[in-house]
Amino acid sequence: MHKTLILIVFAAFVMIGCKGQSEEYKAADGSVQAVHKGDKWIITGADGREVVADYDSMRVAEVGEDGHPTSVFYYKDGRQICLQYYSSMALRCRGDIVDGQREGLWQYYYENGNLQAEATYVAGREEGPYRIFRENGVPYYIGQYSSGVRTGMWEVYDPEGNLVETKEY
Repeated sequence: MHKTLILIVFAAFVMIGCKGQSEEYKAADGSVQAVHKGDKWIITGADGREVVADYDSMRVAEVGEDGHPTSVFYYKDGRQICLQYYSSMALRCRGDIVDGQREGLWQYYYENGNLQAEATYVAGREEGPYRIFRENGVPYYIGQYSSGVRTGMWEVYDPEGNLVETKEY
């Protein structure tokens, strides 16, 4: 009986002690940190403030093999803010989802932090400027969309940033 009581007290101590522990994940450059404590995640930028400060709730939708968050959704007034991360915790993309569809400006990044692409969406379809960049930051191609269809003049650039082709849509 005495051994059983000691075992129960020890198990309770371990469970209570473990519950208060947290896991931390940091980007190599310190720009993003994710802290997982219990069932709550806190994701902050280099300044220590939360990446998305004004939200009603958040959900970590996917985690990487090492347990760091790879897809995070913040919810506010019927809209979702989607953030996806590389395994290094560098930001992969950011954008809003409204009624299950992309809405507004979406930005995609290379793991080195340089902008890879940006596009604007209306009700899930591309609308407006559309820009793709090479990993070194040089434009690859630039164009416009209207209701999800390429329109107007599209420009293609070589790796040095020189305009090499235009095409009218």
